[in-house]
Amino acid sequence: MQRTSSSTLAVWAVIGTVLAIVVDVVLESQGFSLPGLPWFAVIGMLILSAILLLLGWPIKKWNDGDRTKEIDPLQAARVAIMAKASALTGSGLSGWYLGNAGYYFLSSPGIRNDIAAGMLVAMVSAAVLMIVGMIVEGFCEIPPQDPPGAETA
Repeated sequence: MQRTSSSTLAVWAVIGTVLAIVVDVVLESQGFSLPGLPWFAVIGMLILSAILLLLGWPIKKWNDGDRTKEIDPLQAARVAIMAKASALTGSGLSGWYLGNAGYYFLSSPGIRNDIAAGMLVAMVSAAVLMIVGMIVEGFCEIPPQDPPGAETA
């Protein structure tokens, strides 16, 4: 599995931003209410980031040479997949919340600033999820193998 590229994350963020603006315009033009503050999502993304970091830390230690505790390869693969999914999801949600915040700020200046500020907080928590996902994805890289005939000290 290859590491997630920054261009892929940028594409997901742009898709999330455009989708948020389109959804907000359509909802408001049809008379529906716009999405509210996602406080449970903010807390959930931060908790998920912490759990992902905790799951990835033993893999990092093992890759750094601390082989006192064996790592289950299947568990390491699952953590790597979770890290990749978190990076992509965090990127898309960062764009989504940024698009919502921009729409709220620009569509009625001063009226929805509190909701827009909350969307920016949600965007930051989604960015934290994306960054932690990228970091843990790096933790899960397989270290390079020694070439045949190399001596270990």
